[in-house]
Amino acid sequence: MHAQSGFARRAAVVGIGATRQGAHPGVDRYELAFAALTEALADGDVDKLEIDGVLTGQQFDRSGLDPLDVSRLLGINPRVTGTLDYSTGGFTTQYAAMLVATGICETVLCVYARNPPGAMTQLSGGIDEDRTYGLYNAGATAALGWTRYAALYGGREETLGEVAVTHREHARLNPLAAFRDPLTLDDYLAEPYSVWPFRDLDICTMTAGAAALIVTTPERARSGPHRPVLFLASGRRQSARRLQSDEHFLCHAMRDAAAQLYAAADLRPEDVDVLAISDASTAVVVQTLENYGFCGEGEGGDFIAGGGIRVGGRLPVNTDGGQLSGGYLVGWLHQVELVRQLRGEAGERQVEDARVGQYTTTGMFREHYLATLYVAD
Repeated sequence: MHAQSGFARRAAVVGIGATRQGAHPGVDRYELAFAALTEALADGDVDKLEIDGVLTGQQFDRSGLDPLDVSRLLGINPRVTGTLDYSTGGFTTQYAAMLVATGICETVLCVYARNPPGAMTQLSGGIDEDRTYGLYNAGATAALGWTRYAALYGGREETLGEVAVTHREHARLNPLAAFRDPLTLDDYLAEPYSVWPFRDLDICTMTAGAAALIVTTPERARSGPHRPVLFLASGRRQSARRLQSDEHFLCHAMRDAAAQLYAAADLRPEDVDVLAISDASTAVVVQTLENYGFCGEGEGGDFIAGGGIRVGGRLPVNTDGGQLSGGYLVGWLHQVELVRQLRGEAGERQVEDARVGQYTTTGMFREHYLATLYVAD
């Protein structure tokens, strides 16, 4: 099988921007997008005329941004525009890095925004996968994975609660986070189940906001005002056969993405200083820790217990609050946070001496797997 490689020609993040996450009543999503991309241009000291690629994202309901509209509003004629269906931040930034690495583009703007109905109140993941069996929310697929995990390894609901509480603690250190009210484990356990064995606190809530990143060559990034953050390696795997695959809901396809990722970078999981997990549910945090080799099979609960994923712990995870508390922008905010961490600009939530950051994501029905390693230049 062909071995996944690192980026032959490096790409780097030169500018980032993000709005406050939460509710923005009456604000158009393009207004939110331009607030974030304007900040990213200023952050990287990039002139809009340098932009020769514009990438945006769409969701299943066709919400999101049209890259041609963004280009027109920005007043540019880029070489490349594009958008991906269900375009989570990790897939789009990898697309941008590939455009730069192949020389097709020099400087690519990645921007995403939305202002959905039910922001701050409605659970994410509304789908009609199979109503006969109750799969009307993507959280149900994650819940099936957790019940299987618990049957095999004795997973405890307190472990999920500790994930939710840790994310809230991190969000309280993030002035842009959507949910910043205190949350204790007792608060979590007092909540009723919504998609058993999940509570509402185990599933992301819809939020409104925007995020933007500018991806360019390392040479151009080094001329900017901040420390460049380089794309180091990537890992990808599709679990297209879904339920025909062994232990599909345990996300074992992550292991293939992990093998590609670390081999390409010549690194090991223990070399990662800060981890960003696209946390549509609390359970995926446990599965990611195990399948990517940060701990052994069935050991995720012990790894998390006692603050293992907190800032200052063994491996800080989702230091901005993640999607559970920071804001649900389908992985876009994770990219911004990793850049902040690797630049040393995360304030109270800064991970000491952070140099290597990793992002991982998991598809809605557990069919898409992606990981990216970033490194401070």
